[in-house]
Amino acid sequence: MDARTHRCANVDSYHFLLVSRIWARISNGKKFLGKKVEKYYEKMTLPEKQVEYKTNLKEHLQELAINPDDSLDNRWNKITGAIQKTAEETFGNASKKQPNEWFYKECQEATEVKNKTYDNKQQHSYTRASTGKYREA
Repeated sequence: MDARTHRCANVDSYHFLLVSRIWARISNGKKFLGKKVEKYYEKMTLPEKQVEYKTNLKEHLQELAINPDDSLDNRWNKITGAIQKTAEETFGNASKKQPNEWFYKECQEATEVKNKTYDNKQQHSYTRASTGKYREA
């Protein structure tokens, strides 16, 4: 779909970084109207949370005012909205796992050192000494 080169990217090579976007046909089983389905699996296994979810869902479904004149899509949207609202209230939003902080800290420091030596190498017209320091870094 799209391909671009980033000439100023520091990838430790004489080649340019190429970033491209491709379109692949992947199963849409985990998508709901273009949005990711929230995952509540860990909290759903607790028995007390299951009972709380059932009672809250009954209350939310009884509060719905579904008219027989409404279209099928309108009824379906009201019911799914009640289910999602109940799940968010009972289980909370599923949070992404936080990556290990030590990994990012070490990688960030190493990248900063590498970028500083790369800038130094560029300023000194690619001398052997600056190139050697860059390779060490």
